[in-house]
Amino acid sequence: MKIMTQVWMDARHRVGIMEREDGHLGRTYHPIEVTDREKGEFSVIGNKWFTTYNGAREFFRHETNHYTVQGRMKKVDVTLKLETFVLTE
Repeated sequence: MKIMTQVWMDARHRVGIMEREDGHLGRTYHPIEVTDREKGEFSVIGNKWFTTYNGAREFFRHETNHYTVQGRMKKVDVTLKLETFVLTE
């Protein structure tokens, strides 16, 4: 079972990084894109995953990537947002 443990979002809350924990891989970090702001739904970009937060952050820094981060990534309180964020894979 995969459990979302932490989420970091950019200043506009359009893209971010989600930390997930499961029994097979341990902790993984996924670049995410908000698909519906009103419902709070997001999806993992390209089904990508990284072993570190910095690896996922580098995904957004690559010059050929069309996903842009506005401002700094800030941690979102998952305990408050867990019911509103739905993983759509």
